[in-house]
Amino acid sequence: MGKRPTKKDQPDRDDAHARRQAIIDGMLESALRPAFTYRLPSLDALPADIRRAVDTLLAKAERQRSRALTYEDLEEALPARDVSAEDLEAIFWILAEHGIEVEDGEG
Repeated sequence: MGKRPTKKDQPDRDDAHARRQAIIDGMLESALRPAFTYRLPSLDALPADIRRAVDTLLAKAERQRSRALTYEDLEEALPARDVSAEDLEAIFWILAEHGIEVEDGEG
């Protein structure tokens, strides 16, 4: 017959339990946390040419006393370089913070 395991032969059950509990607690915390934390874009964090585009769009909306701009207005304000999706998203967010939408049709 085999030898009966002694306390020295077995890993410390309290330590194993504590490790498992820490893993479970971490998983629960992750599950309860939003999938991502989105920071609203800051105008100051954008490249200078994108800030100028936003300023141009805000000024145009103010001049027209409009809460809507067209995609044509957006195209005219964008710099000549390729604009990243993140830059475009930031522009839309900032305009939305000012109550301005970009839509099809007349602005």
